[in-house]
Amino acid sequence: MNYVRLLIRGVPVRIKFLFAVFTVNFFIFLLFRIAFFLYFKPQDQTLFSKDIVKAFYIGIKFDARLSALIAIPLFFLSWLPYINLVKSELGKKIWISYLSVLIGIITFLYGVDFGVYSYVRSRINATLINELENLDISLKMVLQTYPVIIVIPLIIVGSFLFSRLLKKLLNSFERSYIRIKFITAFSNFLSIAFLIIVIYGRLSQFPLRWSDAFFTTDNFISSFALNPVLYFYSTLFNNPVNYEIEEVRRYYPIIVKNYEVKPDFENLTIKRFCNPYPKVSGNPNIVFIILETFASFKVGALGNKLNPSPNFDKLARDGILFTRFFTPMENTSRSIFSWLTGIPDVTEKRYASWHPEIVDQHTILNYFDGYKKLFFIGGSASWGNIRGVLSSNIDGLKIFEEGFFRSPRLDVWGISDADLFMEANEVLRKTEEPFFAIILTSGNHRPFKIPKDSRGFIPAHIDERTLKLNGFYSLKEFNGFRFLDHCLGYYFSLAEKEKYFENTIFVIFGDHGTSGGSLDRRFGDLSFGPFHIPFLIYSPSFIKEGKRIDYVASSIDILPTIASFVGKPYLNKTLGRDIFDPNIKKRFAFTFTPFRIPPRIGLIEDNFYVNVEPDGKYALFNYNEEKPIDLKEKLPEKAKEMAELARAIHIYSKYLLYHNKKEQKF
Repeated sequence: MNYVRLLIRGVPVRIKFLFAVFTVNFFIFLLFRIAFFLYFKPQDQTLFSKDIVKAFYIGIKFDARLSALIAIPLFFLSWLPYINLVKSELGKKIWISYLSVLIGIITFLYGVDFGVYSYVRSRINATLINELENLDISLKMVLQTYPVIIVIPLIIVGSFLFSRLLKKLLNSFERSYIRIKFITAFSNFLSIAFLIIVIYGRLSQFPLRWSDAFFTTDNFISSFALNPVLYFYSTLFNNPVNYEIEEVRRYYPIIVKNYEVKPDFENLTIKRFCNPYPKVSGNPNIVFIILETFASFKVGALGNKLNPSPNFDKLARDGILFTRFFTPMENTSRSIFSWLTGIPDVTEKRYASWHPEIVDQHTILNYFDGYKKLFFIGGSASWGNIRGVLSSNIDGLKIFEEGFFRSPRLDVWGISDADLFMEANEVLRKTEEPFFAIILTSGNHRPFKIPKDSRGFIPAHIDERTLKLNGFYSLKEFNGFRFLDHCLGYYFSLAEKEKYFENTIFVIFGDHGTSGGSLDRRFGDLSFGPFHIPFLIYSPSFIKEGKRIDYVASSIDILPTIASFVGKPYLNKTLGRDIFDPNIKKRFAFTFTPFRIPPRIGLIEDNFYVNVEPDGKYALFNYNEEKPIDLKEKLPEKAKEMAELARAIHIYSKYLLYHNKKEQKF
């Protein structure tokens, strides 16, 4: 016991003080968390439900992170001469003042957060800054609604008491300190390791992120899991999407006209209840297979001469293949957000899944009642922050990711696609109720690593010139693409033997394309390479004869189309449409350059493609022509009409990102 006491006394004063600050702050934040739960808990919310326990666990990790961030300057700066915590009286005053003022500011933010949540049922975020534009009115409302006059003096008193506590602790540590060299070195190492682990927040490839709090569609539980200070900071620097309401009003009639919906000029909505055009009956299983960087120009069924995709091509011969199908932009996270919500992800700098204030979205996927929803990814669902978009919006979603699989990790993207398909099949074969499964592949991506257990894959050897003439920039990329196709074939060799296969509709599409290897550069960064992807519906039991559909469609149309295909009525609030709807008069697809700021936008309709520049200038092309010739002078009305529709979709999509909140199902 004396030896332990000696070791403790040998820990440097600044390290003891650092841990004391961390502990006191963590305890304060924990009390705030408990107070939030007790005050805002819905009456029907059980105290120790599985989701509440998980939210509490995630929440205290956020609280620990904030406590560590407050304490970490002590580790790096408190030994400096003029602000030395131990040797300088001025330094002591500076550090205690810093910590006391900071806890006062944080407590004030917690108070604001409580007020915001009681008013709008949302934790404090950067949208609150918008209220400063009407500061006089906002301030009067706050003063008339909340006990600000009482709370602010209490915060000042609390900060003063906090400073007294810190002084007392510091004096106590100074009196008991005995210098022991090896303990000093070890405690410094232990301290920085502890702070790094706590700030990182998890034993995983990706750190703890705000999206981890959105593991459920229950707003209270997700809110309970958040730390308001960290959440506010996340939203503050995430470059929210800006739109001008007058601009939305200007373009709204164009949206209404082209989407053939009843106008609502007051609410600017295109909400409509959609009855299906069913092709099947009952509740067939649905499996979405999302193929990484599966560009159309690299696919054999769509014209590539190197036979890089024999397995996909075989499925395409017996399914419904859409040959002129486009994703709005190049990026996996953006692609998932877009088909899930029906809104092109037109955010700039950071994609939609990184914006906490727009994570809450209505999705047609929730109209698949009675289905078990499953999502498979070989790595972590925290990649691209897609976890928050998926878990907070899809009712009852179960995510299978790193940590669940028994297969070995292959590379930065997780387990191989072959192993992912194998593990997904094992889960699906044991699932008794109807399921809606999403399998997100990732192997067709640098470093294009082929696993040792490749399930019989044989790499090809083709000269570089032939590869480049056929849309591949390297042999490694070519074999990576072929291996993804091989994994697709491997999965179907397994699935065909399973009981679920006969009652399943497989929906296979690329998340996006790529400009890498593309020989078509006619339209600059709006060229088709990144946008043109294959879309295939395959089901031997329900589709008796394969066919190709050559009219234009978009990945935002996927969920409305599949819901209609299986006979599910749904509420649609966004821009996706049922591709099979016979009443559609005009078919088009929107494109957007996410890697250019400000972006270029485009619209594909029939054989025409309009490109709209950031300054408003536009050009119209017949994209079947090898040499692009601007047809704006020849077809001025067509050019203007398409350019205006492209702008309308761009502007209205910005608006929809904030106006597509979840609603009760009818």
